[in-house]
Amino acid sequence: MDYDEVMRRVAAISPELAEHARNCDDARQVVPESMRAMIDAGFFRIPQPRRTGGYELSLRTFDDAVTRLSQACPSSGWVLMVMGAHHWCLGSFPEEGQDEVFGNGRDGLVAGTLSWQGTAHPVDRGYRVEGRWQFCSGVDHSHWVMLGCADPKTRGPSVHVVVPREEIQVDDTWYVMGLQGTGSKDVVAKDIFVPAHRAIDTRMLFAGESPHALNHPTNIYRLSAEAMLCTSAASALLGSAKFALQTFIERTRQRKVILTGAPKSEHGPTQVRLAEAEAEIHCVHLLLHGIFDEFDALVSTGIKFDLAHRARAKWHAAYCAELCRRAVGRLYGGAGAHAVYAPSALQVAFRNINVGAQHASIDFDSSAELYARERLGIR
Repeated sequence: MDYDEVMRRVAAISPELAEHARNCDDARQVVPESMRAMIDAGFFRIPQPRRTGGYELSLRTFDDAVTRLSQACPSSGWVLMVMGAHHWCLGSFPEEGQDEVFGNGRDGLVAGTLSWQGTAHPVDRGYRVEGRWQFCSGVDHSHWVMLGCADPKTRGPSVHVVVPREEIQVDDTWYVMGLQGTGSKDVVAKDIFVPAHRAIDTRMLFAGESPHALNHPTNIYRLSAEAMLCTSAASALLGSAKFALQTFIERTRQRKVILTGAPKSEHGPTQVRLAEAEAEIHCVHLLLHGIFDEFDALVSTGIKFDLAHRARAKWHAAYCAELCRRAVGRLYGGAGAHAVYAPSALQVAFRNINVGAQHASIDFDSSAELYARERLGIR
């Protein structure tokens, strides 16, 4: 499996995913047909360790696949992005934990949420985990759930754990304005025991410093989990933004000015909206691929992924998300009154972008502050 084969498979299943995109929104989860198509194409194995049957391909390959699938179905692309990120994170877990999840060639689909919303109490040979976690995308189709846990005393980050799906409760809270089809529901754990081999220190994971990350043929698991997740989230939004741009172009070619009957495509301000939005979306592509270039260089050399790299990747990803939001907002603002109706594809894209851009990993304000403080030498 390589980049070209992944993209060939993306192109092959995109029409099917596009056909079911509205059905995903109606079902408030990725429909079985779309989920099965992505599993059969091997997309969840792209960032998965090779030692467990994955392809262990570059994050550039994974994120480009997420972008293109998100153009076809934003919900499917988002679920691939989130669950794939967890498959990548497992490359830093103890080998016994990796084998338990993915052993014997299983598609051990891992949903979850990386923010430490619940708690983990250290006990003999593991942890007792409890709490509630929000935004568990794809949980309806998962076999396992990855959960970030806080220290019960300090409330600071403690460990990330992986638990069997059947050991947690799903609370269907996912009634939202966009990305309805991701099924990002709450999950609840009540005093679950998690063995130590299915846990990893959170700070070690986020810094890319797990000793288990060294036991792979590539260095991709030595990158920061935080940097990996934020670039992947931005890649999903890029797909939705590209879809919105193409939809706007096609719609504008057909529209007429109501009062005069003149072609809307000849309207100067509409042309400016299109030009600005296209430039912003292209900038997102360039910024993301600049991050991937840096990832590739670090992976090829094995150089430590330090705080400066993490801060830059996080900020650039957050800025990409903001550019996508601005571009789609500009297009939606020029799409006319008919864009407010529920069937409007531009309205759907507008809602999806604004929900996706709220993801904590690409928060604009905190990412900008982190990057600026790093550049100014403020610790």
